[in-house]
Amino acid sequence: MEDNEHKEPRKPRRENLIFTIWVATGYTVLVLSMVGWMVYMEFFM
Repeated sequence: MEDNEHKEPRKPRRENLIFTIWVATGYTVLVLSMVGWMVYMEFFM
């Protein structure tokens, strides 16, 4: 029985900075478009 993954101490996972910025931008655009759509439905229809 081998335990390869438990021999070295686990280092904290480091995400790619470009990926993090891309995901944050995507979620910001999603939330802003939802809010804009609700305002549009409320006031302009």
